[in-house]
Amino acid sequence: MSMLAMGENTQVKVGEGDLAISSDYLILLLELGVELGLKQSELLLGSQLDTSIVIRPGISVGYKSFFKVVANFREKQPDMSLAIVYGKRMTLSKHGALGIAARHSRTANDAASAVVAYMSTRSEIFTIRRERNEENRRLYVDLEIESSDDVYFVVLAYFISIELIIRQMLGDAGEIKTRIELPIKPELWYQERLGQSIVSLDKDALGAELHFSAEHCMLLWPTAILDDLLPLFDKELVTMAQEVCEDELKSILQPSSISQAVALAFKNADGSLPTIDSIAATLNTSSATLKRKLKAEGHSFRDIKDEVLYNKAMKNLRDTQQSVELIAEQLGYSDASNFAKAFKGWSGMSPSDFRKKLANH
Repeated sequence: MSMLAMGENTQVKVGEGDLAISSDYLILLLELGVELGLKQSELLLGSQLDTSIVIRPGISVGYKSFFKVVANFREKQPDMSLAIVYGKRMTLSKHGALGIAARHSRTANDAASAVVAYMSTRSEIFTIRRERNEENRRLYVDLEIESSDDVYFVVLAYFISIELIIRQMLGDAGEIKTRIELPIKPELWYQERLGQSIVSLDKDALGAELHFSAEHCMLLWPTAILDDLLPLFDKELVTMAQEVCEDELKSILQPSSISQAVALAFKNADGSLPTIDSIAATLNTSSATLKRKLKAEGHSFRDIKDEVLYNKAMKNLRDTQQSVELIAEQLGYSDASNFAKAFKGWSGMSPSDFRKKLANH
């Protein structure tokens, strides 16, 4: 194992949810909660996690369990500005090998490339994409799960972390005009009702603004400063860190349980729904044995199918302008009415009502 590998194997997973996020980020939130006077037992309530998680850095936590802890935290501390405090704790060392690859990159632009390439080694709840023009470069977060204020709290913390890390890597760059955009307007900001949609980010980020009520999740940086050579550039260390990230990517792509293998089959399906017989054949087993093994892991074939399809449906409805008919076809449904019926069973609303809710958020 590389000397850069830290903590337990990232393939070790605890908690509920087919998508995972590093326990490092959960531990940081628990530590912040304790400093604010909250009890770990209160924060972990209903998450199916126990207090031993605080001594298990570097493992994967199911997203449902993770966001149950976030929800418990924000129920006690609803001020969205605490995402800044949380994000400041996400220092480079807390991002694992990805943080090392970014810190010692040749340029800030190369560091952003590492984030895009290897973010899934730290979190599967969103993907990162980049856009650029002559004036600025943008990092977009595309959610893989249903949006909520709790999710945006974590996204904001992540953006804060990236924003401040880039400033640190650039050295004393003075005021830099950057911008973070989020599609929410929080009720509380520094313990007060937020009266405007644009605020200054933080005293440690001169020139940075936070824009609420935006159409997307985005971090914007001026192009001019991102191609300067970074003072801590270390080609050998970057190569070593990238090798660790590649190994972690392989472990993610290689399911460690039957339920993960079934979920992966549904994630990769496009245009037709795999059956239990077809997945069993792929796994060189019988459908009866597959059902038995899933039950032993506490899952059922239908539950896994519904969770994956629900997440894919929400992502398409939220992030694209595709018709409900086309989304239904892509997910493998015979017609839009069957898809709409399934979606209403999952969410309590029709696909069109779901879109209207997002538009009015």
